[in-house]
Amino acid sequence: MAEKSSAELLKEYKDLLDQGIITQEEFEAKKKQLIENVDAGTRSGVTVGGGNPSLSTRGTNIVAYITWIGWIIAFLVGDRENCKFHLNQALVLNIASLLAIIPVIGWILAIVVFIGWIIGIMGAVRGQENKVPVLGDLQLLK
Repeated sequence: MAEKSSAELLKEYKDLLDQGIITQEEFEAKKKQLIENVDAGTRSGVTVGGGNPSLSTRGTNIVAYITWIGWIIAFLVGDRENCKFHLNQALVLNIASLLAIIPVIGWILAIVVFIGWIIGIMGAVRGQENKVPVLGDLQLLK
C-alpha cells in the first residue's frame, strides 16, 4: 500500500478539524510538521543536521546514479534508510555496466544500462520509484 501524500494527510486533518475531533492548534501543529517534512524531502544537495553533513533523500537518490563514486558517496553519506530503492537500482546498473566490455552482448547490455540510467535518474529527480527495464527486479541491497 502506498504512503499518503502530505496533501492527502493535510486534507484528512482538515476534515478532523471541521468535525471538531481536533483543535485548531493541533491542526496548525500537524500542518507545520507536514510542510517541514515536504521541504526536507524535496531538498536536494547537502544538508547539515546535528553537526553531521549528509545528503537529503532526493540528493541521495540523484547522486547514487552518478557513476561508482556517486553511488559510494550516496551510500556512505546519504539517507540510506529512505533511499534503498534508488541505491539498489543504481548499484545494479553500475554492476551491469561492467559487463559492457564483452563484445556484442555487452554492447547491447550497455544500451539497456543507459536507458535504465535515464529512467532511474528521472525517477530520482521526480521522487518516484520506477524500476529500470530488464534489470529492475534484481535486488542486491536489503
